[in-house]
Amino acid sequence: MNTLALGLCAVALAVSTGPLLATDPAPATTTLAPVSVHASDTMVMATPSVQVHVSRQKLLQQNVTESADALKYAPNMMVRKRYIGDPNAVISGRNTGTLQSARSLVYADGLLLSNLMTNGYDGAPRWGMVAPEEIGAVDILYGPYSALYPGNSLGTTVLIHTVLPQRFTASASTQFFSQDYHDAYGAGGHYNGHQVAATLGNKQGRWSWLLAVSRLDNDGQPMQYATAKAGGDPAAAVPVNGATLDRNPNGSPRLVYGANSIEHTMQSEAKLKVGVDVTDDIAALFTVGWWHNRADDRTRSLIRDGNGKLVNSGAINADGQVWTLPASGLAPTSASDTHMLYGVELNGHLDNGWRWTAVASHYDFLHSQLNSASLPGAAAGPGTVADKAGSGWDTFDLRSSGPVGDHHMLYAGVHGDRYVLDSRVRSASDWRGDADGPLVSSFAGRTQTRAIYLQDVWSFADAWALTLGGRLEQWRAYGGLLGNASNTLRYANRQRTDFSPKAALSWDLAEGWELRLAHGKAVRYPTVAELFQGSISANAIVNNNPQLKPERDESTDLTLTRHLDHGHWRVSLYQDRIADSLYSQTDITVTPTVTSVQNIDRMRGRGIEGEIGLTDLWLDGLDLQASLALNEAKTLDDSQYPLANGKYFPRIPKVRASVFADYRFAPQWDASLGIRHSGRQYGTLDNSDYVDSYGAVSSFTVADAKLRWKFAPAWTASLGVDNLTDEHYWVYHPYAGRTWFGALRWEL
Repeated sequence: MNTLALGLCAVALAVSTGPLLATDPAPATTTLAPVSVHASDTMVMATPSVQVHVSRQKLLQQNVTESADALKYAPNMMVRKRYIGDPNAVISGRNTGTLQSARSLVYADGLLLSNLMTNGYDGAPRWGMVAPEEIGAVDILYGPYSALYPGNSLGTTVLIHTVLPQRFTASASTQFFSQDYHDAYGAGGHYNGHQVAATLGNKQGRWSWLLAVSRLDNDGQPMQYATAKAGGDPAAAVPVNGATLDRNPNGSPRLVYGANSIEHTMQSEAKLKVGVDVTDDIAALFTVGWWHNRADDRTRSLIRDGNGKLVNSGAINADGQVWTLPASGLAPTSASDTHMLYGVELNGHLDNGWRWTAVASHYDFLHSQLNSASLPGAAAGPGTVADKAGSGWDTFDLRSSGPVGDHHMLYAGVHGDRYVLDSRVRSASDWRGDADGPLVSSFAGRTQTRAIYLQDVWSFADAWALTLGGRLEQWRAYGGLLGNASNTLRYANRQRTDFSPKAALSWDLAEGWELRLAHGKAVRYPTVAELFQGSISANAIVNNNPQLKPERDESTDLTLTRHLDHGHWRVSLYQDRIADSLYSQTDITVTPTVTSVQNIDRMRGRGIEGEIGLTDLWLDGLDLQASLALNEAKTLDDSQYPLANGKYFPRIPKVRASVFADYRFAPQWDASLGIRHSGRQYGTLDNSDYVDSYGAVSSFTVADAKLRWKFAPAWTASLGVDNLTDEHYWVYHPYAGRTWFGALRWEL
């Protein structure tokens, strides 16, 4: 790590004296379809925050299977993508761990893809609604410094710009991948998959359209392991072999006897976009997206009795002790999801220089079902069926921007959204069939936000600009209910109003130098799941708090940027002081203790972050980007779990670093190498985890590489590898091992 840090500093010093020029990379050998960035994207990017741009060319230089891979080398960020096809790929950033999905926003052409119905591992953005084939560019914004965004921007905002063709265009690609997975428990092996994708589009007169389709079929490595605790009836214990004596992250002994969630996933997606120039001043864009996922999570016992027969339940004798296997420890599951995205955008401009945009979207969980067996290894038999059909969200934004006099640029808008979450679990006589049994549990609820905002950029001197803005939000939670087999209880409705001021001062202190100080408040409201998911005991709702307070962040960023002949470098100091942070923890101040989503009184995240991006470095065709971040995220005051006071906040590493180099060493050849590092981090609020085993959150350093060959005018072949050194590391679940990629692409 010290070598990497010194290398970054040396490169920065070597180029720090270069003159001003654009930072875009030099043209590559692959011809790209023209990219159209819509007015909605342009206006939401008008923010004083740190911005990172990922070009389409950069994506082609990486091993990419899903749109989430666009963030792989972004400074001080990571996506918790555990395997190819992972639908729960949560963003982690400066002040956000990989279980805080509601602290990020992802838009595609102004349409919200973030799942803000929940906040956790299952709240990842709906990456499947954007195929890598249709991405034109990605912009990443850091922090809540613009009034144009809701409070979920306190972490990271991702703007995906997709291609809208300006001429006839077509592409087709196929990709094969194979993972070498090894573990200490005996569930290693080769896990393979493939993907096909295609696009077709054209512009004819006032009309333009693009159709993108893709199909992914992949086998992932085990996501979980079945463990047993010591104890049981010695007389009934069956001697076995193949079990592994292990320790969990806090050092307690356990026995690993099986592998769970060995997922075979099949994902299909299709997207149709139609644009039309209604008049010379007004344009419209219509979007329909479809995503279907079928995932079978298989299980595998790793232990056998004296006759060589697999054992998956009951009492066993292993390592000289008696252990009892839980009844459902190796029970398989199967998931089936069909989601729809509908979007419409109108944008135009006026003769006085003002622009306006109206964007509306609807995201629908058309079908969402999880079937779970009650018995281990069951091909058939009893189980449960969890159904979230009908859940989803609606959004509406009306924005305008334009000059006021010679020195002011004004931004104004209104926003509305509604999130609906309905979850029902029923018993089933056959877990693979219909939910033909009684209700086991249910919960539901709605949240709604209405907002208005105003932001002014005042260029009060030649080298100075002052940005002042504010966002007024009214939030409402209603329709909450919780049920079990015998009762259904309802929650009281809630409403509150908050104002979030923003300010930034920018100074061009010399040619090519910019210094900017930004401060912003953000209010992140509780999600439906945080408010209303709990349990019923003695005809009362327990283990949750419908009166949860919103997270309130006071964020500050000081950034120095230097633009160079062939790139740029940046250094940022940042701090976030977050009151009432929402996190699942145990209240140890009451008896009996209660585990639920609770407000943590005060936490603080701060650090220093540097990045550098260079093109044609030392050699023509050699591009380099690198970043290094030192983070300190700590719990300052947690009245319900005081053991966390003064400890590092979970899942935010002390160090993040990355290096990515691409070399066009011949007219038709291109090679890249990337290194990603994440330092020490903890998985618990009290930092009691110290063993790097299943359930831990690891530090890691992994290397990725790719070689591309444009062997004909429209054809490109590539060979790549992720995790070249086969690093074994965890984010509770194991990350993928060494994975090889082979791809063939045709583009007209």
